[in-house]
Amino acid sequence: MEATSEMAAARSRRHARAVLERIFGQAEPGLRYRLWDGSEGAVGRPDGSFTLVIRDRETFRETFGSNDTKVMAEAFIDDRLDCDGDLFAALRVANQLEDLRLGWLDKIQLYMELRGV
Repeated sequence: MEATSEMAAARSRRHARAVLERIFGQAEPGLRYRLWDGSEGAVGRPDGSFTLVIRDRETFRETFGSNDTKVMAEAFIDDRLDCDGDLFAALRVANQLEDLRLGWLDKIQLYMELRGV
């Protein structure tokens, strides 16, 4: 049973990484992140100035399943999302999301990946 739950956790991490890559893949300097299970990763080439901390799956799905950056801000205020390090560097990366335009295929793929988180 333990192997099955570890496989499910690994699958969830892969889906989460795919979502973050699709959303932050073009962000400069990149994004370092820590998921609810303590696992860490990076998208792009982060400069190490901050780590985005996502406290639970539901927050991940809600935040990255919305095209409204206010959802991310509200999650931060509610301490469901956090920045470990330089908040201003994190805000510079987050501000790049305002210009993010996803086509319908990207949106479908995001939806499918979010279901696996």
